[in-house]
Amino acid sequence: RHLGKQLTEAQRSRWASLIAACADEAGLPDDPEFRSAFVAYIEWGSRLAVINSQPGASVNPEAPMPKWGWGEVGGPYIAR
Repeated sequence: RHLGKQLTEAQRSRWASLIAACADEAGLPDDPEFRSAFVAYIEWGSRLAVINSQPGASVNPEAPMPKWGWGEVGGPYIAR
């Protein structure tokens, strides 16, 4: 969904802050462990979205959609 969108860091940062505000509004848990994992996942995923949205980005169409968990991420980012 992000291919060719040319997302900017400013857009990513704004989106991440809006998601955090929505988490408050939606009543998601506010304990430190949950929020730390939640914010880390949003940061990780949104930064990958910016990378994958740039011209010439090569994305594996067979790659699974990442799923949220308690601190797990999809692995390290490996620049090619």
